[in-house]
Amino acid sequence: MYKHTSTFLIAGLLGAWTIPAPAQQVAVQEDEQSIDEHTERCIDLRRIRRTEIIDDRNIMFYMNGNIVYHNILPRRCHGLAREDRFSYKTSIGRLCDLDTIAVLYNDVGGLREGNRCGLGLFHEITKEDAEAFKEAEKQGPEANPLPMPEPEEVDDETDNPEDPESG
Repeated sequence: MYKHTSTFLIAGLLGAWTIPAPAQQVAVQEDEQSIDEHTERCIDLRRIRRTEIIDDRNIMFYMNGNIVYHNILPRRCHGLAREDRFSYKTSIGRLCDLDTIAVLYNDVGGLREGNRCGLGLFHEITKEDAEAFKEAEKQGPEANPLPMPEPEEVDDETDNPEDPESG
C-alpha cells in the first residue's frame, strides 16, 4: 500500500516540475518587464551608506558612489515611519526583494523587533528625484477647494422641479 502511494507521490512531483515551454516563456517575459536597467533585485550590504524611511511603504537606500535606490514595499509596514528604524538578517551579504525587514521598537530592555515586512524591488533614482519624492510626501496631496455656488444657483435648486411655472 505504501509503495503505491510513494510511486504516485513521486510521479506527481515529477509532473509538477515539468512545466510546458510556453508557460516558462511567459514567466520569463513577466520578469523581464518588471526589471529594467535601473532596477535591481538585490543590493550589496557593504555599499549601503544610510537608509531613510519616507513612510510605511517607501525606503531610500543611499549607496556608495552617489547611487540612491528607492524600495517600494509591496504592502504597508505598520509602525515603520513612526519608529523610523528597522533591522534585517541575511547570510549572503546582499539585501534582496525576497528578504524581510523588522520594525524596531523601544522596549524596557532596549530595542525589540516588531512587524516583519517584505521588501520590493530596488529602483535606482537620482538624488534630485529622491529629494522631490520626500518633499512631495511632506506636503501631502494637493487639496483644491470647491467653488462656492452663487446665491441664485442655490435658490434655483430648491425650486420644485415638477412645477414648470416655479422660479
